[in-house]
Amino acid sequence: MSFQPSEKPSEFGIWQVLPVHTVCNHQPKMTRRTYLMALAIVLLCLLAPYRTDAQTSIGATVVLDPQDVTVIVGEREQFIAKVRGMLTQDVRLNFSTEHADLVEVLPTSLVVSPGDGGFIDRVYEIGLKGVSPGQFDLVAQVLPTGIIDVAAAFIRVTVANSQAIIVISNVIGWIYFAAWTVSFWPQMIINYRRQSVVGLSFDFLTLNLVGHSVYATFNCALFWSAYIEQEYLDRNPRGLNPVLANDVAFSIHATIATLLTVAQCFIYERGEQKVSRIAWGIISIFAVVIVVAGILVGTDTFHWLDFLYVLSYIKLSVTLIKYVPQAVLNFRRKSTVGWSIENVLLDFTGGMLSMLQMLMNGYNYDDWASIFGDPTKFGLGLFSVLFDILFIVQHYILYRNRADSKTLQEDSSTTTTTASNGGSKDTTWFVVVFLVVSAFAQTNNTILRLQFGPQDTTIVVGSSKNVTLRLHGPLSAPVTVNFTQTNVTTGNEYVQVTPTKIDFVPPTVNFIDRSERVTLRALRAGIFDLLAHLSPANELIDQGQAFVRVTVAKSWNLITISSVIGWTYFLAWTWSFWPQIWENRTRASVVGLSFDYLALNLLGHTMYAAFNCALFWSGSVQEDYLRRNPRGLIPVLANDVAFSLHATFATGLIIVQCFFYERGQQKVSYTARALMLVFGLVVLISSVLVATGTYLWLDFFYNLSYIKLAVTLVKYIPQAVLNYRRKSTVGWSIGNVLLDFTGGSFSILQMLINGYNYDDWDSIFGDGAKFGLGLFSVLFDVLFIVQHYVLYRNSNYIELRGENYPGPGSVTTAPRQNLPT
Repeated sequence: MSFQPSEKPSEFGIWQVLPVHTVCNHQPKMTRRTYLMALAIVLLCLLAPYRTDAQTSIGATVVLDPQDVTVIVGEREQFIAKVRGMLTQDVRLNFSTEHADLVEVLPTSLVVSPGDGGFIDRVYEIGLKGVSPGQFDLVAQVLPTGIIDVAAAFIRVTVANSQAIIVISNVIGWIYFAAWTVSFWPQMIINYRRQSVVGLSFDFLTLNLVGHSVYATFNCALFWSAYIEQEYLDRNPRGLNPVLANDVAFSIHATIATLLTVAQCFIYERGEQKVSRIAWGIISIFAVVIVVAGILVGTDTFHWLDFLYVLSYIKLSVTLIKYVPQAVLNFRRKSTVGWSIENVLLDFTGGMLSMLQMLMNGYNYDDWASIFGDPTKFGLGLFSVLFDILFIVQHYILYRNRADSKTLQEDSSTTTTTASNGGSKDTTWFVVVFLVVSAFAQTNNTILRLQFGPQDTTIVVGSSKNVTLRLHGPLSAPVTVNFTQTNVTTGNEYVQVTPTKIDFVPPTVNFIDRSERVTLRALRAGIFDLLAHLSPANELIDQGQAFVRVTVAKSWNLITISSVIGWTYFLAWTWSFWPQIWENRTRASVVGLSFDYLALNLLGHTMYAAFNCALFWSGSVQEDYLRRNPRGLIPVLANDVAFSLHATFATGLIIVQCFFYERGQQKVSYTARALMLVFGLVVLISSVLVATGTYLWLDFFYNLSYIKLAVTLVKYIPQAVLNYRRKSTVGWSIGNVLLDFTGGSFSILQMLINGYNYDDWDSIFGDGAKFGLGLFSVLFDVLFIVQHYVLYRNSNYIELRGENYPGPGSVTTAPRQNLPT
């Protein structure tokens, strides 16, 4: 083989590319050409190290290995720092000491000197000694900056109380993995033995199949696709791939097992059971979300990772509602025959062990916040346990005397809609995964501060705007400020910054307070952070406010339209409470208004008001938020506070009407009470964690916001079911629905306008709370409009004429609203 000019010698030297000669039996003759070749080979061998050095002249890198270390309190572990590449001067590696209460690092600092010719390839051993339990990232800071690549200069340190607890936790993890995996098979066995699927909710099966399918897709893509995994690591530079092999195995097995159960429904006796319209409606919503996300990926607006996140949200939503149809079906039939109790017991075991593992890890790593910080795992465990307890009570207590022979005859005629979903859905948790960023100390007046003002500005493409950069504090040597724009590549900047850098020279008193004007000329639409960097860097420099959030828009007109739309839907949502209050007063009756809806609505608005008021008025809560989001702005505005307080007051006023006006036999169902009890337990546990110092108040109020979001996603269901049962919408104000529909539609319209104006389509799904409120309110409002103007139009007319409408004194004929649990 011959050396091609396009090939590059590897780090093993020139020998890899020399021609290989066939071994001969005769002695080669030492000619002049042979001597010259030998001399050339010797020279190349001598020059090979320099060729190797030259290939790494791009700079040096430091890597901490391994990047995930577990230390037991009182014991020692080691990791290594690998430094390799071209180095022109001595540098110092300082290991962060902000977690000195958790571990001792020895040494805390080391000096790295360049080797011969400036090339270095060394390994340094660093020791860790566990002090107290906890989890954090240990980061190596390099001074001076800009010489060494520090992208991999961190390790994830876990300090545990006990190695034995780690082993027990792993054993428990595999046990509940096995329990959840095996839990699919008892249902298939009982179907086979009975040659019937009567008693098994088709809604449950359909939702389960959708949930496990999208979950398997998410796991397989993130586990096997190197492209998607790299995209995840780009967004989470210090993260590890969250999907493990057992996650892939479980999700694939769950999908196959659910498909086999669905196949049994086409073979065995099933009576008149079918998938209900509500289930089809929910699945249609999920399908629309998937199609929209797919279109956004196809148009390069979404990334594939965002698409997979949408699938994971669908899985979580399905998990939180799928058990409701089966519970309702058992209630209607007054029997659990056909629903495998072994499935329930295995699922209960898995959920309990999952939560036990989280409690053990919380103690072992002193990380109690992870109980609520991992919403998927906690939600799966908690809600599966709650519903499993309900199924156990139904099977062994409420309906234990119901025989198979008796119920089989009833099922063929009474299970037509199999959980058309009477009661409320289970709670939905969309959680915000927090990224905790280490902030520099800024309480000492002797610290040099670099800060922008204002820290939020809007520019239109083609125009310019000025911001002010201020340097304040002690300065003894010249420094230079450079600027970078987040999420951009060279030649693709959002704005042109003038000047590109600013030099600051220390005054004679070595204390500077100087402001410079920075001009931003908008080049393309987008939302980003403009960051200022001070060079040379120093630990005594505070750059916590050295950023400005820049919004570059395509048009001022679109900004104005968006603002008008925002105030329009704010007013529509605000006034949407009053038509119901007026109708109740006009009729002197609340018959037809779901008490479950009212109770959940009051709870949701109360939680939302508490969250908004705390984050808007409490200085300590705001400090916690800004500490976690160093480049963040307070997300709660005055109109958020006003809306939530007004909503709480108006809902409370409607509830007061329920005590004065005719209400028939309506009452809050056991399902709604159970949901509110769950929410109450969440609030109580969060309060205890705050009282014990485990939680911060900000975490407590975040939990309240999650409760608000969960309530918004389930509160309309009882009212829709009540209308369906009564075949009428009399008592449920259509004015309320139309205003709510207007608000939701305008909210989504505003997001679309902003997505186009700021070229920020990710915000459509990135703002989960706002998008969720708009989408779900619109979908349910459409359902209510169809019920009012299409399905029950004649029934409404008859009731309003009084032919079938129970008057204020006719309590006995009033429809009973006692939604099943």
